[in-house]
Amino acid sequence: MNKIFLLGALLFTFSACDNDSATKKTPDAPGCRGNMNPTQVMGNWDVVPYQIIDSTFETGVVAFHEEGVAVVFFANGQELGRVTEPTLNPRTGVHEYWVSVDPEDYDDGPVTITATIEPQCEGHISRELEPLVLYANSAGSLTNDNIRWVDCSLGDDTADGSEGTPYATIEKAFTEVGDGGTVHLKAGHCYKLTNNLPASDYTYWTTVRPAPGVTRDEVSILAAGNDESSTGRFGENMVRWQDVAIYKEVSEGYSTIFYFESGHHVWFDQAELYDALGQWNGGNPLNGNSPYYAYYTGAYVHDIMNAGYRFGRDVTMDNIGSDVFRGVSGILSVNLVVNSIDRGDTEAHPDFFQFYNPDSTVDNVVVYNTKVYNMGAQGIFGGEGEIRNVAFVNLLMEKDPADSALLSQITGDWDHVLLWHVTTVDSSFFLRELSQLRNFFIQNCIFSTLSAGPTVELPHFIIENTMVNGLVWDQPSALGENALVGDPLYVDEPNDDYHLRSDSPAYRAGAPLPGVVADVDGNERNTSAPSLGCYD
Repeated sequence: MNKIFLLGALLFTFSACDNDSATKKTPDAPGCRGNMNPTQVMGNWDVVPYQIIDSTFETGVVAFHEEGVAVVFFANGQELGRVTEPTLNPRTGVHEYWVSVDPEDYDDGPVTITATIEPQCEGHISRELEPLVLYANSAGSLTNDNIRWVDCSLGDDTADGSEGTPYATIEKAFTEVGDGGTVHLKAGHCYKLTNNLPASDYTYWTTVRPAPGVTRDEVSILAAGNDESSTGRFGENMVRWQDVAIYKEVSEGYSTIFYFESGHHVWFDQAELYDALGQWNGGNPLNGNSPYYAYYTGAYVHDIMNAGYRFGRDVTMDNIGSDVFRGVSGILSVNLVVNSIDRGDTEAHPDFFQFYNPDSTVDNVVVYNTKVYNMGAQGIFGGEGEIRNVAFVNLLMEKDPADSALLSQITGDWDHVLLWHVTTVDSSFFLRELSQLRNFFIQNCIFSTLSAGPTVELPHFIIENTMVNGLVWDQPSALGENALVGDPLYVDEPNDDYHLRSDSPAYRAGAPLPGVVADVDGNERNTSAPSLGCYD
């Protein structure tokens, strides 16, 4: 069955199923639209793995699909529950699908949590998440209460590492504290990391943090410098860098703050990462080759060239010199704020999110609740390679300067994309090479402009309830159903307040989307008529 809508000068043709080898949906099933190809859900764990849990632990998944999703959770093979609507997770502060894991229900030791994300409509494709390992510790047998102290100016590695006679180096304390222990750093800006220790075989997170009463501003750690005193190769496994500032100061060529080997895990928890020589010095937080695992929670990344991650929650970035993200599979970003992307006088080609992956496939990317200000960049850019199952939900992108030629360009081989509650300010959105773009859902958005060039046929798109600030020469009428053209009437655009005024034509002009129960700031959306854009 085909549905054809004639909207202005544009012809939209929606095919129920163009792929004969795929399982067809059941259009009559509850909630099923029945007007696109079968697609796979996208989502991932909103949890840092390998944590020791002493009390009830809320374990969540962020997931989206145009038909809605349900998430089925298991622990050690026993079902924990089936969650059909996202709610506020009290541990993360995120509206997501979650269940509670009680360590008292298990012997002390590993608990393997699995989850299946199911589409709420037959014929679409589920996703099995990689198993998540936590460690139950209700009896306390896994607790390591060891603490070693470090003072980079007055310490001595031949001392005993107590508060009164601390070590001089983090390496010594990390080796001596043992698996799952804690290293306390006294105030100082003289800490340097080397690779002068054997690779650890730790199983649990071992924490390096400021000593009690010491703030992040009082502790800075040089991870990569210009001489052999700090090499950038302290790529130890299972380190939780908590509430410390870590930086590089390498003056020539591209370099990283840390270099990690294959299989290593690192957690930046409330940590600060930066290049002391500025955002145009060619610095990256981590190396990009080995398949290591990095987790960012509450982190602050600034004055760096490229800044992306695979897992991040509550992250702030300032002064980025090139790309925030580059396309890799399995990205989950929740609650990100970016202030300023500026290439300066460099040869960089900046993007907020660059999908350029020749001869490879990027799959399962979720960017949820994101605000980008002063964006001297293209926004979302697509290039060579295959892009599959991508969701941008509650996204604000403000371009600066407003009159630059930079714009979001979707080009390449894309299949299954959600652009939901997106707001772009002074930043245009261009759908290019439409023959390679399939299963797009562009809904409840506000764009400066949204265009598809001179082509008038979009056979694999649903565009509904959108608003554009204006039209362009190659897009003489607005795309989609219930399209609006005009001024969105923001509360205070000169001061970057892009909430809608109550008299805005975009206010309460949307339709509910499955699983989007809150706006970019976590405020619950109107359940019957949400506003367009990232704010409700």
